[in-house]
Amino acid sequence: MSQQTIEDRLAILESRYTELLDLLRNRPAKGAWRGVVGMFADDPQIDELHREIRRIREEDRAATRQGES
Repeated sequence: MSQQTIEDRLAILESRYTELLDLLRNRPAKGAWRGVVGMFADDPQIDELHREIRRIREEDRAATRQGES
């Protein structure tokens, strides 16, 4: 085990404490997610994306069902 001075250990702790404080200060406000709900409503590109995702998932399900038989 390496020998660290108390000053070195304290410096590391202070640095990590500062990082934690920054994380807490910079986190999104409670309920901030509500600002994005509906953001893409009636967007034709998002609708197309959803259709494509559904198609791919259905293909994956069908392939899985075939592999089970």
